[in-house]
This record gives sequence, C-alpha cells and structure tokens, in this order.
Amino acid sequence: MSAREILRFGPFELDVSAGELRRNADPIKLAPQPYKVLELLARRAGQVLTRAEVAEHVWPGDTVVDFEQGLNFCVRQVREALGDDADAPRYVETLPRRGLRFLAQVTRAEPADAPRLTRLIVLPFRLLRPDTETDFLAFSLPDALTATLGSLRSLVVRSSVAAARFAGDAADPGRIAAEADVDVIVSGTLLRAGGEVRVTTQLTEAATGTLLWSHAAQAPVGDVFGLQDELTQRIVGSLPVSLTHTEESQLRRDVPASAGAYDDFLRANQLSHEAKNWSRAREHYRHCVEADPGYAPAWARLGRLQHVMGKYLPTGAPGDLAEAEQAFRRALELNPELTLAHKLLAQLEVDLGRCRDAMARLIARAPSADAELMAGLVSACRYCGLLGASVAAHARARDLEPGIATSVPHTWFVQGDPARVATAKLADFPYIVALSLAELGRGAEALAPLRELEPRMPARRRDFVVAARTLLEGDRAASAAAAGRVAASADDFRDPEGLYYIARHLAHLGETAPAIELLERVVAGGYPCAPAIASDPWLEPLRRRAPFAKLRARVEAQHAQARAAFERLGGDKVLGVSASA
Repeated sequence: MSAREILRFGPFELDVSAGELRRNADPIKLAPQPYKVLELLARRAGQVLTRAEVAEHVWPGDTVVDFEQGLNFCVRQVREALGDDADAPRYVETLPRRGLRFLAQVTRAEPADAPRLTRLIVLPFRLLRPDTETDFLAFSLPDALTATLGSLRSLVVRSSVAAARFAGDAADPGRIAAEADVDVIVSGTLLRAGGEVRVTTQLTEAATGTLLWSHAAQAPVGDVFGLQDELTQRIVGSLPVSLTHTEESQLRRDVPASAGAYDDFLRANQLSHEAKNWSRAREHYRHCVEADPGYAPAWARLGRLQHVMGKYLPTGAPGDLAEAEQAFRRALELNPELTLAHKLLAQLEVDLGRCRDAMARLIARAPSADAELMAGLVSACRYCGLLGASVAAHARARDLEPGIATSVPHTWFVQGDPARVATAKLADFPYIVALSLAELGRGAEALAPLRELEPRMPARRRDFVVAARTLLEGDRAASAAAAGRVAASADDFRDPEGLYYIARHLAHLGETAPAIELLERVVAGGYPCAPAIASDPWLEPLRRRAPFAKLRARVEAQHAQARAAFERLGGDKVLGVSASA
C-alpha cells in the first residue's frame, strides 16, 4: 500500500496516510473507529462483508466491547458524514442477515493526480416580463446550454431536471452548492425588446456566492443559436478546463443549419415535458428535421417522443416505435458520440425486448462517466435480472450527479423491498409505491394521491393507477377490470416490465388463466428477470401449473445468457459488482 494512497468515491476522498475523510478537499470530522469501518468498506467496494469481518477489523484481538452496538454506532456515524440514507443508500447498504456493502465505485489515486473536474449547473432563466413568443426560452435555452456543455468530458454538468429544483428569484448559491454538489452556477434573465430577446447571464462561484462575471447579449427572436453559442464559448473560456481536440470538434458538430429549425427544436423541448403537449411537440420536432435533416439532437428528441407516445397514448401503435428507432439510428449516423441518442435508444431496446442489447450499449459507453447513461443501466440490468448490478448503477449515477432520478424503485420492488420503495415519490411511481405502502399497512396514505393523479395520466398509465387504487379500496372486480384493460392492449403496449406487473396483479386476484397467458407474452417479449419470477409471492397461484414451470425454465436460460454477457462485457468493472450480486 502506498503511504500516500487516496480512495475516491463521488465527491469524497479518503486520505489513507492522514486518516482523513474529505469532501471536495474540505475535511470532514470522523472518529477513528467509524473511519476504520469506512476505509474497509471502501477498499472492498461491491463486496458483502459480514458484520463479524468488519468488527474484527475495527476491534481486533481481545478488545472487550459490545460489537453489535459499537458497529451500529460506527455505521450511523459514517452515514452521517457521507450524507447517506439507510432507507435509500448511495454508499453503505445494510443487507439483513448478510452484512454490509459499499455501493459507490471507488478509484485509487495519488494526491498529485489531475485536479477534480469543475462541476457546473445551469439554472432556468428568469423572465423579467412575460411574453408568449419568448417564454419558452426560460427553460429551453438553459436546457440547450446544459446539453452542449454536458457533452464535454472536461466538465461535470448537472441535468436540467436537477436544475429545475432551484428555479426562482431567490436561489441561494450556498444551498445549490451543497445540494447539487457544484462549483459554479450559470443563471440568467430574459427580456423581449421589440423583435429581439435580451439575455443577461451570470457565472457565480457556488461555495462563496462570488459573482465571477455578468454578460449581456441579444439576438433576434427566432434566431438564438448564435447567442447560445456565444454563451457556451464564454462559459468554457472562463473555467479552468482545457478542451481536447475531440471536445472542440464536439462543440462544432451539432450546429443547426437553420434558425427557424432551431426555434422549432427549442419550442418542442419545452412542450415535451407535459403529456398534453406531446402532439404539438412532435410537430415542432418534425418541422425541425424537415428543415434541418442533419441536426442529430432533433432526431434523438423526436425518437424519444415517438417512443413515449407509442407506448402510453391510446393512439399509439407499433409503428410509432419503429419510427422512434429509425430516428435514433439517424441521430447516431449523424453523430456516433451523441450520448443522448445512445441512452434513449437503449430505453427503447428494453421495451422492444432487447435488454441485453441495451445493457451492452450502455456498458460500452460507461467509460464516459455520464450519470444519465448509468441511470439507463439501472433499467437495462434490471430487465436482464441483474438486480445487484441495477442497484449499483443507481449508486454510480448518484455519485456522478446527486439527486438524479433513476428507475431504481422498480428494482427494489422486484427485490421484494416495500420499505425502500415506499421512500420514493408516489407521483413518480404511483403503482408500485401504492402497493408497497399497502404491504406495509399504510395503504390509506396512497388513496388521495392516486385519485388526484388519475385524471392527469395518459390512458395506459391511468389503468395502472386505477388497478392499484381499487385494489386498496377492496374492489377486486374493478381492479381486475383495470388490469384486464392493460392486458388486452398487450399487442400495442410494448413494456415487458409493465405487463409483468399486470400478470402478477391478475394472479394475485385469482385470474390465473389470463395471468399465465400474459406472463408467457412477457417472457416472449424479453423480460428475463429470473429473480422476480422465482420469488414473487403474488405469482404463487401459478406455481403449481405446468406452463409456469416451463416459463420459469425459459426465463432462467435467458437470465443466464444476460449474466454471461454482463461478465463478458466487463460490467463488473464498470459497476464494481459481480453479475451474481
């Protein structure tokens, strides 16, 4: 062991020679025994350590101590120092009757290594005066800046979703620094003046609130790309980053050829966040690619909208998913390095029953250390039945971007961990959170939120909510009817995991024949989540039936293939966890 060894994970580092924990170079006080626990877990990240192993490391020999109480205290102290949550851990996971596991990816380095990358967030801009022609720019212009800057490996850029949490007139730099884990903040204001839009932008040092610079620029309404490009260059030029030749080429690569097309692109980005506006957003994307067929980001976003509309709307059809894939392929032909297109295509591949392809795509891209790619791996690994890898991908995504939303509550759900699922927002995961609350004896908490959500949900997602709500209300017939409506749309609804939920729901309600039939379609559709099918208690009514045994054998074979592919592709090195975890 080097006397100057450094163990790094997320924003933290352990200086082994000094026995010190630091966050972004700032020391964090941690007593010697909790420090020993953390160092051992970090050194053996991804491995399950028994409590006896950890206790022996901390209190060797003949030390007289209540090991259980002492270890519990140490773990609490470690979690407090890391800002970790025992119910939704990013770092230290407790496995009942098994031990402890460190979830984050750990790297070893020397203090003389290159300095930490600058971390940046672009906040939604503030409108000085509402205007229907330019209001959309308050979100879409910062979102476009985020996407462009996020393509640079020399920067760590927080997502627009993370930035939206800090929208408002009184955003506090210190709070943003702590919660988003960033060094600098880009903020701005918008004002339309006649035929032009005026944008004033500030770059602020997050930790101190010091204004580094303020810049005012204006551009004709409907032709803001030049202004955006100017801001991008100014931001990059003022930060301690040195762009590689590849990054400089990347900045010049996805440049729109038409001001009108780019205006359509920005309007669509803003509209696409609400289901009621999806059709209008798609039309804007289509206008964009018709006017500028070489603009890769527009093809990627169009593909994403085709995917969600085909999946969730009653008017959706398999042809929508085919068009979505064509759009993603076109985006990657134009720019093979476009991370957004790789991630979105992988999400479509999962729904099309090609979860191994999705997993392979994302593992291959993982060295780029992109939080969104890791979030995509959460789903891809889960569909493949690699639940430990799915949880590890979530932890890795959170290391790269604290607060990033992933689908990990679905992983906890198929792991049979209702307590952890119940920590997720019901509005984000209404079906599984409601059922998990019910399993914990708290089903009444879910009823009012479910009733409020129902009218706002796209039709297919609404039936999931109705199925959960009516089951909690004791109306099993209505619950079965809602589940049956989803099952009846199985030809058009390409979501193997969602259909798996409906199959288990029907089985739980005693509808064994339709449950078996739907489960067969789920397996044929590419959902080799063997651990879920092997242990799900709601499938118990099916286990004595011969067709179920054959289904399980097929799933086990597909799962084995996925596990072998994960190992062959080096997924264990990417996520720091074996395929069998």
